Amino acid sequence: MKISLVLSGGAARGAFHLGVIEALLQKGIEIEAISGSSIGAIIASSLSANISPKEQLEIFKSKAFRKSFKFNSLKKGFLKIDQKKSVLKELIPIKNIEDGRIKVHITTIDLKRGEIVRFNQGEAITLCIASSAVVPLFKPISYQNYQLADGGIMDNLPVYPVKKYNFPIVAVDLHPQEDGFKNSLWGIIKRTIFLMWRASVQEQIKECDYYIINEKLKNYSLFSFKKLDELFQLGYETALEHKLLQFN
Repeated sequence: MKISLVLSGGAARGAFHLGVIEALLQKGIEIEAISGSSIGAIIASSLSANISPKEQLEIFKSKAFRKSFKFNSLKKGFLKIDQKKSVLKELIPIKNIEDGRIKVHITTIDLKRGEIVRFNQGEAITLCIASSAVVPLFKPISYQNYQLADGGIMDNLPVYPVKKYNFPIVAVDLHPQEDGFKNSLWGIIKRTIFLMWRASVQEQIKECDYYIINEKLKNYSLFSFKKLDELFQLGYETALEHKLLQFN
């Protein structure tokens, strides 16, 4: 079976993506195209460059990967990613997106124009970092005539780029719907922002043939790398139990 794969953003929860992909590959599913935002874009590009899910997991767990993040001045964002670090080339060992073996689509937003910008060619590492540049934690990335930031801000489940392919669309989402909120001013503001952001995802889900998520993802921090093995296993088991793989 051949599919198009859609990978949401979700920072450290991306290890769940890797577990899902591992299960898909073990069951003989062929991934022909991938669309991703943020960590989804990084994993997509790495897989296209023949880095297996387990190899990616080990890179994400490494001290070298964590050292690629550097503190930045407050005016430019709290953190920046050192693109010169060799570990990034280990993770994404291709120069351009189009050099990989799988069709990859990376979603970003251009802060200048206030619009979604999608790439299926161009500098792989730079565009992956741009798609993951969560403002204000990271500064936007200057690329061509754009000021690029995290694609997940406007399209965290980017189904649109793979609709043109004649394959079933499988989407993996790292953000389960959370119920309830703290009845305080800040709690109400946070809840309102989440629901506005989530609205686009709900529409994208309707465009998918298969949708993979696990409510247990709520229990994992977006910014802690301490439980990547658990997240990988959760993704692996979730995929094996999904109806997509029950007949493969």
